[in-house]
Amino acid sequence: MGGNALKADAAGLRRFMASALAKVGVPERDAATTAEILVDADLRGIESHGLLNFYDYYYKKVRDGDIQGRPRIRVSRGSPTTAVVDGDNGLGLVVGHRAMEEALSMAEESGSGWVSVCGSNHCGAGAYYVLMAARRNMLGFHVSTGGSTVAGPGGTGRLVGNNVIAFAAPAKKHDPFVLDMAPTMAIANKIRRFGWEGKPIPPGFAVDRKGEPITDPEEYFRQEGAILPLGSSPLYGIHKGFGLILMVDILAGVLSGDGGSTLRKKGAETHAFGALRIDAFPSGADFPGLMEEMIGRIHGAPTVEGSGPMRYPGERMGRVYRERLRDGIPLNEAMIADLRKLSAEQNLPLEDVFIR
Repeated sequence: MGGNALKADAAGLRRFMASALAKVGVPERDAATTAEILVDADLRGIESHGLLNFYDYYYKKVRDGDIQGRPRIRVSRGSPTTAVVDGDNGLGLVVGHRAMEEALSMAEESGSGWVSVCGSNHCGAGAYYVLMAARRNMLGFHVSTGGSTVAGPGGTGRLVGNNVIAFAAPAKKHDPFVLDMAPTMAIANKIRRFGWEGKPIPPGFAVDRKGEPITDPEEYFRQEGAILPLGSSPLYGIHKGFGLILMVDILAGVLSGDGGSTLRKKGAETHAFGALRIDAFPSGADFPGLMEEMIGRIHGAPTVEGSGPMRYPGERMGRVYRERLRDGIPLNEAMIADLRKLSAEQNLPLEDVFIR
């Protein structure tokens, strides 16, 4: 994270962020939930979805009235295992947490639960929500539509959202399996980081309005360039990434009644959350042992010289989480500047946040 020696204590950062949200009218419990989810992303090494977004997106939008600090979240069950949540334009992290709790509740009762969400906004890293399920011995699912920043195959402009897919499964002795990804070549914050680090955008990541490659991060934002789906070209399977993006639009957008990133009729962003109770399956008792066996095969698989042992999705995330919980969260200059702006604006102390 830029080599800066300054780090943040996770507990201190959570308290600071929650206090800042409370200052602009967010209820204490919702402020704490928002801070918990954002700090969790930084602890797991998902810096693009943590503190980096706090000041300019969540805090300022609540402060300026673009996001409801006190939403009236409405839950409508359609069956014992399905529901739709209308977030009333509340903080996406609060809405997402409420929706995942509903999915988990239905799964506890009936074996599975699926909740589609409209009337929301960016809900942070999907890893947090699917791990809520894994910690309760369930399989967790999450999909979310984002802003329409992605071109279709052969397209020349923004068409669909940078839609996210996340999944988690518990493991007996190891860290849970966690897949948290966008089926695109990049996300906007990744392109922004290329600019901060003085690096070009790799070829095949983004195009301009004529469909020509963009490699200058500043040019991407100036021209409102479009990110390419995973695969980036027909030769490398761009249609697969595009298909996954549209699948998310259907599960999160069409099913919730919003329409998703291509239509965007009512809500700003849409999500969906799912949970499957493992012990609800007749084969559920075999699950922990088979997971451990699968992980063992992965760890023992031959690899090329110098690459180290093979790892599974979620393994590095768990290691980074423990390291940063112990040693602190690395901060770059943009994060430090945001914290200092908030401190000055709301007269909040930073002594409990910064560590070296």
